Amino acid sequence: MELKLNRTKKTCTISGLTPTEVDVILAIVDTANRRCFRIQEDSGEWYSNDDFILSLTDEQRQALAKVGEEIQQIYNS
Repeated sequence: MELKLNRTKKTCTISGLTPTEVDVILAIVDTANRRCFRIQEDSGEWYSNDDFILSLTDEQRQALAKVGEEIQQIYNS
């Protein structure tokens, strides 16, 4: 994988992901959007009051690890 991250002040573009790696990111975002976040009335902040539940195949789990490692390398350089 050769993950590339281009950042400006207003946008961020990620390229170099396989379809499986994109599926992993979409699964995480979709799960977080549907299950995890509720508005807290007193502060107006969003928070998770449920366990974060995400089901991945072995292939998707490996892709998630690769994406995470690549992002860490980009941010740490």
